[in-house]
Amino acid sequence: MARIDVARVIAPARTDRAPRRPVAGSGLRLLPALIVLCLVFGLRYPSAFPTVGNLQSMAQVGGVLLAVTLGQGFALLVGGFDLSVAANMGFVGVAGGDVMVHHGLAAGIAVGIAAGVVIGLVNGLLIAGVGVSPFVVTLGMLTFLKAFGNQIAHGAPIFGFPSSAQYLGHTGWGPIPAPIAIGAILVAAMWIVLGLLRAGTYIYGIGGNREACRAAGVPVVRYEVLAYVLCATLASVAGLMELSRVSIGYVSNGTGDDLLSIAAAVIGGVAIGGGTGSIFGVVLGVAVLTVLTTGLTIAGIGEFYQDMVSGTVIVLSVLVSRVRAGVLREVIGVRGRERFGDGLSHRGVTTTSGREP
Repeated sequence: MARIDVARVIAPARTDRAPRRPVAGSGLRLLPALIVLCLVFGLRYPSAFPTVGNLQSMAQVGGVLLAVTLGQGFALLVGGFDLSVAANMGFVGVAGGDVMVHHGLAAGIAVGIAAGVVIGLVNGLLIAGVGVSPFVVTLGMLTFLKAFGNQIAHGAPIFGFPSSAQYLGHTGWGPIPAPIAIGAILVAAMWIVLGLLRAGTYIYGIGGNREACRAAGVPVVRYEVLAYVLCATLASVAGLMELSRVSIGYVSNGTGDDLLSIAAAVIGGVAIGGGTGSIFGVVLGVAVLTVLTTGLTIAGIGEFYQDMVSGTVIVLSVLVSRVRAGVLREVIGVRGRERFGDGLSHRGVTTTSGREP
């Protein structure tokens, strides 16, 4: 099949989507919200929130969440998601940590990254190649990794890492906290993939209109598998960072980061369904969620209430993105026509084509 300019093919079919913005995009709208949150918590709790210790703690937690969210972003951009990223982090903490204890830092990192690649390859082949639902595949992978990790560690945590492991997520790289330094490297790498390489164009295109990409000769399965491999690989990097941060390798490392990574990406403007999202938006989404959860913790809000707030923020973020894209207004218009018929034309309700009925 002859190659066609994929950008020209998918453009007409993506009129309801924001244009490809791998760097900034609509995520800039989160910046005022982040500033307001920092001011509110800083002024309300001046002796606890704007302290050096708390800022370092947020940098460590936020850096790990950023790594896994950047990976989740790849899965979301192609129209899927990965529920196994948290289990991936815990498994890498056990498998990579065990190798790290007996064979050194480099061997542990290599095993952890290799595990992430294999996990992503299996997920991607089953989802893109076989056509199994991302929910079923990644939920099954989640269960498998937790059981496999417990089998390797015999249900016990792993200790005794070499002192150099602290540079993965605990000790600073000079004045910069290690998770922030690693996160910056990952952001730069993601910008190269999405902004400069052909793979980035195809990943956005697959999420925007899969069939148009296939008609244009794009190897859809290959690049969708690549997205899941990148997702799982970045989750394994986050697992190594978390291992260093807490100084323990345990299957429960990263618990909750599966949903938090989706939440941070969606808050940052990555569309559920694919095709839209920006790197800067993901970074701001992680920052907002980290500041929000930290501030609520300082305020004495319980974990269950924090989860309720996070869930509300996710739903509101999706609704806002739908309103901006005009999707919600179109759905209301279509359902109104189905219920009331042409009588709506006298009330000024527009159809999905944008014209008066």
